[in-house]
Amino acid sequence: MTTQYTVEDFLDYLEKSKSRNTYKSYKRSIALFSEYFDKIPNEVLKLRRQDWKSDDLHQKRRFAREIEKFHRWMINKGYTINSARANTIGVLQLFRYFEMPLTTLSDEIKRTTVTTKDFVPRVEQYRHMFKIADNLRARLIIGMGLDLGWRIGDFAKLRKDVLPDLEQDAPILFELITEKENVIAKSFLSQETVDLLNEYLPTVKDNPNPYLFPSNKEGYFDPESINRILRKLAAKANVTIPKNKRLRFHAFRKRFLSECANLRIDVNTAKILVGKSVSKDMLTYLSEVEHREAFIRVQQRLRLTETPMRKRRESSTELETRLELLETKLTIIGSLDPDLVRRVNALIEKTDAFESADSQWKTKIKDMAFNEKLSLLAKEKLRKQQEEYKKLIEENNNNNNNH
Repeated sequence: MTTQYTVEDFLDYLEKSKSRNTYKSYKRSIALFSEYFDKIPNEVLKLRRQDWKSDDLHQKRRFAREIEKFHRWMINKGYTINSARANTIGVLQLFRYFEMPLTTLSDEIKRTTVTTKDFVPRVEQYRHMFKIADNLRARLIIGMGLDLGWRIGDFAKLRKDVLPDLEQDAPILFELITEKENVIAKSFLSQETVDLLNEYLPTVKDNPNPYLFPSNKEGYFDPESINRILRKLAAKANVTIPKNKRLRFHAFRKRFLSECANLRIDVNTAKILVGKSVSKDMLTYLSEVEHREAFIRVQQRLRLTETPMRKRRESSTELETRLELLETKLTIIGSLDPDLVRRVNALIEKTDAFESADSQWKTKIKDMAFNEKLSLLAKEKLRKQQEEYKKLIEENNNNNNNH
């Protein structure tokens, strides 16, 4: 007996296991392709199954060609490159779900263009929005949004019973398995947010709805409603959103990551704090103490209710003394461990600065003192880290959903 594969099976799987926005996006993608191909979705799936089983290579690749034509069809209709690409994903995931993936797609299908659609308020603008917010829920959304830097899908679905013990000393570790990447976010709640939660929780304590931000029904406060709150607060606070830009919850994530970049916090630490995946090696290497210290540094900049304390600025003499001591320590380390020096030399030769240098400069780099080589490696690491931060902050700019 032949198994009947239907698009409804795929959509049912999405509705039960993915976010509401993913479900709507993929469903729209399939409907649009059906319009282009002039076949109902299940007929498309049936034809793909026939092609998959065929021994004719030309027939096997038919839908790869059709996806490219579909992409051009959308461009000709006025869709942007990013929207056209996004509208192919649902069809591709449909085929992949039934183990008939398309593997030979052109670079045109994969390409996106960087846009600047997201408006990211400055910290002082968030402070003003927080100050003029006329209800506790709105203030808590801003406070937790800045603390966590999560995607709205994870934030909106927060349940009261997953909150950490608020009796601990802040910052309080708050771990959550993220929906999109299925990784553990090791985030923290600041004392400001803990105070807001202690004030807010009694107002929803007797509500049988399990969500921290309940809707009027049994569900959670939907993402678009949260985004509307932010836009209303911005308007009330006279925060001007530039033309062709949008303010949405995702701006909290961008602000958090931007502050991490400004503070030169290790990019892997920043990813862990906001729930982005990192290699298992880095998870082992980075400790909770380092995560906490990084969060404290960021939160000092993002504090909403008071101006961060300024540390006493060191004098030039004090800075020079510290730098001299540091260089002396590094020199001693290099002289005590020749193998470390060899390893540093090997790393130097792998840097872009070394590979792009001419022979004269390569000789000069090789003859550098140990301290100078370490400085070169540090600069290279910072450069690559800033590039990675730029990609992280630009991420999801082109997504038209509420995230």
